[in-house]
Amino acid sequence: MGLLDRDVIHSEPCVRAFSRIFWAFLFFLDFRIGINNVHIDVLPDFIGWILMATALGWILGLHSDIKLIRTLSLVSIFLSIFDLIEIKKKVSGISYDISIFFPVGIALAILSIIVIWKLCGVIMDMAEAVGNQLIRERADFRRKLYLAFMIALPVVMVICFVVPPLIPIVAIGGLIAAIVIFCLLMGLMKATVNICVS
Repeated sequence: MGLLDRDVIHSEPCVRAFSRIFWAFLFFLDFRIGINNVHIDVLPDFIGWILMATALGWILGLHSDIKLIRTLSLVSIFLSIFDLIEIKKKVSGISYDISIFFPVGIALAILSIIVIWKLCGVIMDMAEAVGNQLIRERADFRRKLYLAFMIALPVVMVICFVVPPLIPIVAIGGLIAAIVIFCLLMGLMKATVNICVS
């Protein structure tokens, strides 16, 4: 358990922090609008990362992992700026997203996995400290679910590249899965606010 100060759990800064992190997750959903082949993210990730980083700054004394999560969030603010715009190109009749910042996108995905894994770990320790086994189990399940989703994503994309007719089905299924996962994570943040209030 990496808790540094249990008193922070039942504090106003903790309530405000997890309330703000709740809204941060909304901006991690990927909704894009496009004109011709250029698509822009209407819920920019960098806003979510700014919300996350500022919220974590209020509770640095809570847990030993908070400083790391905040540092990764600050790095992600910068990296996610390059993810605002995608340019679609067609090769052999297949439309796909390309970007000269593709390696940045991979780095951002890895950082998001670490941040969510660690953040859920912090919540697990908080729940254990207040004797809330249900929230602890939810946090553990949701971080594993997010990890599985992020691992499955590139595998499914490769399959779609090989079998193009699957693209619409996978795109709809992936969007639904992403919405469900982020709603579950947002629900976890709300539950954590309730831990802080009680």
